[in-house]
Amino acid sequence: MVPMNIAIIGAGAAGLAAAKNLGTCHTITVFEALPSLAGVWASHASAPCQPIYEELRTNIPIDLMAFWDFPFDASDKTASTGDFPEADVVRAYLARYADHFNLVPLIQFDRRVVSVEKASDGWQVLLDSIETSRFDAVVVCTGHYHQPYFPAVPGLEGFHGRATHSANFVSGVDHRNETVVIWGGHASGTDLVRLIAPHAKRVFWSGHAPTMAEATSDLSNVQCCADIEHFEDERVVLSDGETITGIDTVIFCTGYQYDFPFLTESLLHHDGFQLTQLYRDLLHVDHPTLAFVGIPSLIIPFPLFDIQSRWLNALWSGNLIAPSSEDQRTWLLARDQAFAQTALPPRAFHRLGERQMHYLTDLLFEAGEPPMPDWFASAAKAAQSHRLRYASNYRDQPFNPSAYPPPS
Repeated sequence: MVPMNIAIIGAGAAGLAAAKNLGTCHTITVFEALPSLAGVWASHASAPCQPIYEELRTNIPIDLMAFWDFPFDASDKTASTGDFPEADVVRAYLARYADHFNLVPLIQFDRRVVSVEKASDGWQVLLDSIETSRFDAVVVCTGHYHQPYFPAVPGLEGFHGRATHSANFVSGVDHRNETVVIWGGHASGTDLVRLIAPHAKRVFWSGHAPTMAEATSDLSNVQCCADIEHFEDERVVLSDGETITGIDTVIFCTGYQYDFPFLTESLLHHDGFQLTQLYRDLLHVDHPTLAFVGIPSLIIPFPLFDIQSRWLNALWSGNLIAPSSEDQRTWLLARDQAFAQTALPPRAFHRLGERQMHYLTDLLFEAGEPPMPDWFASAAKAAQSHRLRYASNYRDQPFNPSAYPPPS
């Protein structure tokens, strides 16, 4: 094995996991555009997008969320937040992780990667528009949360109220006495409905997720309704023909698009949702020294980042022989064809959900790593059951995996 000089872009959880694992065999430099680590969990006025709002709590129990080799401290579970702490706890946890594995010396803060270009002898990385460095390999760990997604809705440009995205949300109190439409039935939509409702005059929750009604059954000023079809001046017209008037604010909880402004279209083709050149959602099929950690969604993120990084280290250290380029393309084609047979929208292309356990098991096996611990998959199922049982207040209920025994 010949050690490589590797650039990692981003010092959030994915970048830290990649630095820890790849640093066992290679020389690592991590470039972070912000003045501190933690990525999406950091809070900086200079960040272009702030998806972490002031009242946010994790939606995964921290015993399940943690890296397998670095648990959260017992003190991270407080009387007020229990198993689902606020963002500052996760931020502090990632700082301890970086200190424990001596990763901070590898990180260059306030260093913005402007471009990554293929060269005959590796990769040229342009920093801050003034400095170019050469690397043998590049790992992109910039996350999902930089480019808010606004669906193309007819009439939005003429809407008389305020239209914004959950990325701009700060606090529920900012919507005191307003009539608010929240569009999106998943995690951010659920959170914002519950945070805004105590302050708003009325909240219309637009979407089609099956758990919406149960999640708001205790909120008398919340009405669940169909998806937004179009806007007409001061009105919102829904897909079932119903209309909403007197609206102060519409908040799009419609997620994010992938965004890699430092990569050219010729290097990475994507439409914001589908990255069709990534074998295993991880390795570029045309450039085997360009990798992406953290692309899948609907996952338990920190363990996934760690396992992806272990697989990548096994590959680049010579302990894993990747399939041929032809076999990788066959895998990509089969995945594309399978997705095309579903009725899912393009933004669901990289969602793993229940498939993540098979995905992680395969990566661990291929990398020659110990198998997934039995408790992890059972705890993940228990966490899902916990959210369904306590749809309106699962974060405020103690999480006990043994309360959700697997079916016999």
